Amino acid sequence: MPSIKLKKKTQEYLAEKERSKQLTKEPEEEKETEIEKNKKKDVKPKKKEKPPVLEAEVPVILEKRKRTVPPGEQQLTDWLTEHVESREGASVSYQTLFEYFTDFCAQQNIPVTVDPSQFNRDVKDKFGKEFGIKESSPYKGLIREIKAKPKSTKPKAESLTMKMRDIVEEILKETGNPTNGVRFPNIKVATANKYPALQVDLQPHKLLQALERGVYYGRIELVKGTGKCGFYRIFGAEPREDIKEKEEKEKEKEKQKKEEKLQKKKERKESEKENKEGDEEPVKPEEETPKKKGTKRKLEEKGDVKKEEEPQKKKKKKRHIKKPKWEKTDPHSNPEKIDDTFPLAFTYCSEPKEASFGKIKKYLVENYPSVNAETRLKPAIEKGIEKGIWEQSSGNSVGQGSYRLLLDDFDPESSKTIDDMICQAIVASHEPKQSTVIRIKQYIMDYHPDFNIESRPHKFKTAMERALKNGVVRYVFLFINDFCY
Repeated sequence: MPSIKLKKKTQEYLAEKERSKQLTKEPEEEKETEIEKNKKKDVKPKKKEKPPVLEAEVPVILEKRKRTVPPGEQQLTDWLTEHVESREGASVSYQTLFEYFTDFCAQQNIPVTVDPSQFNRDVKDKFGKEFGIKESSPYKGLIREIKAKPKSTKPKAESLTMKMRDIVEEILKETGNPTNGVRFPNIKVATANKYPALQVDLQPHKLLQALERGVYYGRIELVKGTGKCGFYRIFGAEPREDIKEKEEKEKEKEKQKKEEKLQKKKERKESEKENKEGDEEPVKPEEETPKKKGTKRKLEEKGDVKKEEEPQKKKKKKRHIKKPKWEKTDPHSNPEKIDDTFPLAFTYCSEPKEASFGKIKKYLVENYPSVNAETRLKPAIEKGIEKGIWEQSSGNSVGQGSYRLLLDDFDPESSKTIDDMICQAIVASHEPKQSTVIRIKQYIMDYHPDFNIESRPHKFKTAMERALKNGVVRYVFLFINDFCY
């Protein structure tokens, strides 16, 4: 094909070149003798003749020129009609077909003038997407046919056709659209329960994108927080009546609490004033005795007269306000060396903290035998998902899959409730325990300031090198010479 087109273009170019030469040619000046000049004086001058129009050389085409199929294309069409036919439920790879076609051309000593892309286009135009090899063709057993996959007849859920914007607004209306907003975990749980086909519990980023898009366009209001920690409500819409009543009751309770606090403060001040007044007892005036003449002089002589004692002012007792005694506890053990902090530092700083249901159960059975894990674990995990303490990262039911801890700040020593125990189980049994050196360094600076790593970084470096040598820690990405600077 490209060689034939090139020949046509060269022929057209040469014809145009000859035509331009004929038009630009000037008539050759013939040498005239003096006699001919005299004859021409008597004869009238002839008009200059115009150059002849090349009508015979360039014929005018009144109809469309019929296209002659080049031999390469004709060979392809003949080969396809001989070996390929349209058939439903079957298909053949274009690459294998093209390879067999090129082999055929090589055997026949015919140049291949078709590209693979052009070959694929011609096959699609002629047979469509579904085609196979003819039974009469010698390529029947050589070229493998691919059976088309049957179209799925599963009924699709209605939620898959709905827009995410409408789903979010509907769920916010169902939750009551309170003025304080609805937490993201609660919205996620509600959508997962009502529209399970969306799989929002496994793909929460879809719901978050829809909420952020609504906030951007002004349909949804972000009351407080950001992202997955935010509280959302429909912008401009009023809350439901029952929720209005609840909010009013809560406001009244808050007012009552404030009033009670003010009354308690007043009572305290009054009691303090009374205590101060009680401390300052009034001094009773001494009864004046009638003075007798001469008695004082006699007594002075005897030395029995007592000097008048000056009334001593009673000192006011200072009331010392007792401050609450805060017990100084080391929440992260008492290590003697920097090396001793690494195991707990890695478990505390590594992200994400994720563990399977089986590991959590095993940890509770081993460390908290008093807790009945078989009966209490599943409802506790469901409540924790609703509260937003953790989320289910994999699995469909509660007793399956793994759970990811969402809390950033927690006390690793508190084990009062079952939620604290589950948090400890996730932190202790999550794998792999890996973290950056910067976070480990910050952990030691926050919880073990006695080591004074900030002013002595070489101590931290030597401790890390010692841990690497002993096999306590191994580095994954960074080199040991770079991680302390």
